[in-house]
Amino acid sequence: MNREVRLYDKPECPFCWRVRMALQRCNLDYQHYRYDDPEHLHKWQRLSPGNTVPVLMIDEIVITESAVMLEYLNDRYGNLLPASARERALARGVAHYADAQVGEAVRKLVFERRAREPKAWDQGVIASAMEAWHQALPRLERALTETDYFVPAAGIPDYVLASRFGLAMAYGMPPPRTPLLGDWFARMANRSEFLDSAPSVVSDALRQGWQVFD
Repeated sequence: MNREVRLYDKPECPFCWRVRMALQRCNLDYQHYRYDDPEHLHKWQRLSPGNTVPVLMIDEIVITESAVMLEYLNDRYGNLLPASARERALARGVAHYADAQVGEAVRKLVFERRAREPKAWDQGVIASAMEAWHQALPRLERALTETDYFVPAAGIPDYVLASRFGLAMAYGMPPPRTPLLGDWFARMANRSEFLDSAPSVVSDALRQGWQVFD
């Protein structure tokens, strides 16, 4: 069946980036539109009840929540979640934790440093974000004791966490003190779906060995 797949998104948004990774993993060609493209701005805003991106148009339906997009891609194309109900529940738990705990720490750091001069940074906010980052990671480390990825060959929880890790490293978050997570991210950062869909701030940081902020 011939169909047009459209994604309206914001390059640096972690919720958008994980969907781009999943679309590539599913080998889907799609039309990609920036959220601030004047030609398409009102189109996606009419489709999104919360006036937010990403917005995905696929198989004649419109999906406006990134978590639902990832679940739909798994249901439609497979391989983004494990087969068993138990393992799917664990994978979804990792994804939720990545957003609720890791994501909050990364959000604070990014919002403080993005588009601001270093002299304007609130060092207290940055220190708090870095401490929360380190406190959130050991639980994830324990989930990697017997596997290279959170699901076989990488999937939804890996993309959710990688979108957080990529931005964290680009904005100068210290490397994780958890070696298995460090190895996991090195593997993720070398995958084609990560590299091809990464926002420019992450691509630039990769080329500079992540040494963007002091």
